[in-house]
Amino acid sequence: MLPLVFEPYVRPQIWGGRALGEQFGKRLSDPEQMYGESWEVSGHPHHPSRVAEGEFAGRMLPELFAEFQNSILGAAGRYEQFPLLIKLLDCQRTLSVQVHPDDFAARELLGEPNGKTEAWVVLATGDNAVVYAGFKPGVDRNELVSRLESGTVEDCLHSFIPKVGDCLFMPAGLVHAVGGGVVMAECQQASDATFRLYDWNRIDPATGAPRKLHIEEALQSIHFDLAPGRPTTPTPRTSLPPGVRAEHLVACPYFRLDRFEFSVGGLVPTFLPLPGGECTIWLVLDGACVLEGADYRRLFVKGETVLLPADCEPLAWRIPADVEHTPTTSAQLLRVHVPR
Repeated sequence: MLPLVFEPYVRPQIWGGRALGEQFGKRLSDPEQMYGESWEVSGHPHHPSRVAEGEFAGRMLPELFAEFQNSILGAAGRYEQFPLLIKLLDCQRTLSVQVHPDDFAARELLGEPNGKTEAWVVLATGDNAVVYAGFKPGVDRNELVSRLESGTVEDCLHSFIPKVGDCLFMPAGLVHAVGGGVVMAECQQASDATFRLYDWNRIDPATGAPRKLHIEEALQSIHFDLAPGRPTTPTPRTSLPPGVRAEHLVACPYFRLDRFEFSVGGLVPTFLPLPGGECTIWLVLDGACVLEGADYRRLFVKGETVLLPADCEPLAWRIPADVEHTPTTSAQLLRVHVPR
């Protein structure tokens, strides 16, 4: 199976902006609308991805996954749906204070097969950028309920100013919010389950009313024992070709993230034979580069995403001396390892 490129789905959000078009070339159809999410790879029923090109053009990821799961993920493991959801986010205004359920809570509260653990990689920040992640020391359920009643939830949240390049791991059950011009890539379990605790008293312009809160469900989903969230400490990877730098960002049972930077003449091998092949998803975070093999060659530019099935032919990323007339000599890519 050759690499799979999908049509992005750009989703309006009350907290979004226009950066998905300005920074990544996404098509924002309504010039008056604010867009918060670009779903790059999705098997989720709310909006499954459609293949954009190649032999499977026009087919939906859930359909392909049902037919070719072993080819896409490898022989081990079975899933009801493609297990991850990959996005680009534009958080111009602060998201609601929210929590995602873990696998158990998702089944108990929603009847869904899995929860939503996620990780973010910060690509840009505004002057008022902020991340809320977890609680200050000593905050328990009783205090949180009191803060909700008094409208002072923000005062009990741990917060920090994010920097470009930060990787933030957000396990299910961790209360969080983000905003102030933060643009980021997101890798998450294939779930759209979000329970809002507090929404900054704002009014949804589409309805003229506050957005719905889910306080009881959120209280049942919060893990009060989780430590406050902070940027992860990247681990440099070794034994790489000349001109290539890489670092491991995060690993959990649901996915692994690595970031690669390379320049003209650099090479990132993506050799994925069977048996033992791994499915990976690559996002071009900056620059441009060519993905090539014996039967495949395509230029990918900033903001584009590609899924490499487990039984894909041997491939490599490369920046030729003349990268299809694109004025770049370097690239930064995020690699997502998909579980089998």
